[in-house]
Amino acid sequence: MNNKGQIWDAGGNRVGDVASGTLFFRLEPASYPAPVDDRYYGTVDEVISGSATGYVLRKKLVYVGTVEICD
Repeated sequence: MNNKGQIWDAGGNRVGDVASGTLFFRLEPASYPAPVDDRYYGTVDEVISGSATGYVLRKKLVYVGTVEICD
Protein backbone atom coordinates (compact mmCIF):
# COMPACT_ATOMS: atom_id res chain seq x y z
CA MET A 1 0.00 0.00 0.00
CA ASN A 2 1.38 3.40 -0.92
CA ASN A 3 -1.08 5.18 1.37
CA LYS A 4 -3.52 4.30 4.12
CA GLY A 5 -6.89 3.08 2.91
CA GLN A 6 -9.94 0.99 3.56
CA ILE A 7 -10.93 -2.55 2.65
CA TRP A 8 -14.44 -3.12 1.28
CA ASP A 9 -16.51 -6.22 0.62
CA ALA A 10 -18.43 -6.87 -2.63
CA GLY A 11 -21.55 -5.33 -1.09
CA GLY A 12 -19.82 -1.99 -0.52
CA ASN A 13 -19.44 -2.45 3.24
CA ARG A 14 -16.24 -1.29 4.92
CA VAL A 15 -14.57 -4.33 6.50
CA GLY A 16 -11.29 -2.85 7.65
CA ASP A 17 -8.50 -0.34 7.38
CA VAL A 18 -5.02 -0.78 6.00
CA ALA A 19 -1.89 1.23 6.78
CA SER A 20 0.63 2.61 4.32
CA GLY A 21 3.44 0.10 3.78
CA THR A 22 1.20 -2.94 4.37
CA LEU A 23 1.58 -5.80 1.91
CA PHE A 24 -1.52 -6.57 -0.15
CA PHE A 25 -1.78 -9.96 -1.80
CA ARG A 26 -3.96 -9.69 -4.91
CA LEU A 27 -5.93 -12.86 -5.56
CA GLU A 28 -6.04 -14.00 -9.21
CA PRO A 29 -8.06 -14.75 -11.16
CA ALA A 30 -10.65 -12.38 -9.76
CA SER A 31 -13.70 -10.94 -11.44
CA TYR A 32 -14.41 -7.30 -10.79
CA PRO A 33 -18.08 -6.32 -10.97
CA ALA A 34 -18.70 -2.88 -12.50
CA PRO A 35 -19.00 -1.03 -9.13
CA VAL A 36 -15.50 -2.17 -8.09
CA ASP A 37 -13.60 -2.07 -11.40
CA ASP A 38 -11.20 0.50 -9.91
CA ARG A 39 -10.22 -1.93 -7.13
CA TYR A 40 -8.31 -5.18 -6.66
CA TYR A 41 -9.51 -8.06 -4.52
CA GLY A 42 -7.15 -9.75 -2.10
CA THR A 43 -5.91 -9.96 1.45
CA VAL A 44 -3.52 -7.85 3.51
CA ASP A 45 -0.55 -9.02 5.55
CA GLU A 46 -1.93 -10.78 8.63
CA VAL A 47 0.85 -9.71 10.99
CA ILE A 48 0.10 -6.02 10.45
CA SER A 49 -3.61 -5.96 9.69
CA GLY A 50 -5.30 -9.18 10.87
CA SER A 51 -5.76 -10.75 7.41
CA ALA A 52 -8.67 -8.63 6.25
CA THR A 53 -9.88 -9.71 2.81
CA GLY A 54 -11.72 -7.52 0.33
CA TYR A 55 -11.30 -4.77 -2.25
CA VAL A 56 -8.83 -1.87 -2.14
CA LEU A 57 -8.36 1.00 -4.59
CA ARG A 58 -5.84 0.18 -7.34
CA LYS A 59 -4.34 3.66 -7.09
CA LYS A 60 -3.27 2.93 -3.49
CA LEU A 61 -1.15 -0.06 -4.55
CA VAL A 62 2.42 -0.27 -5.81
CA TYR A 63 3.47 -3.53 -7.48
CA VAL A 64 6.45 -5.14 -5.76
CA GLY A 65 6.46 -8.72 -7.02
CA THR A 66 4.62 -11.95 -7.71
CA VAL A 67 4.18 -14.73 -5.19
CA GLU A 68 3.64 -18.18 -6.68
CA ILE A 69 1.29 -20.42 -4.70
CA CYS A 70 1.69 -24.16 -5.11
CA ASP A 71 -1.15 -26.62 -4.59
